[in-house]
Amino acid sequence: MLQETKDLQAINTAWQIAIQEILRMVIRDMYHVGGEVAFQTQIKRIEEAAVDSIHTDLRLRGTDEWTEVLIKERASNFVTTLLTSFTYDRV
Repeated sequence: MLQETKDLQAINTAWQIAIQEILRMVIRDMYHVGGEVAFQTQIKRIEEAAVDSIHTDLRLRGTDEWTEVLIKERASNFVTTLLTSFTYDRV
């Protein structure tokens, strides 16, 4: 069971890194053109919309309420952590 847990953690970490890098490239390319203020505004809009969507639209079938709340909370935290890690590149 310990090896399965390590494998799952490795998959989750790899998935998070891959998604973060894809989003970093997309967001940088999409919003770099408008300047720093537009960039920060768009990042905040995306964060708010994503968190709202997680809380209102995510329906987890076959899970209890506690698990669903926990997953929504963690997903929301991931969104905020990920999006606030992006900085405007002046180069």
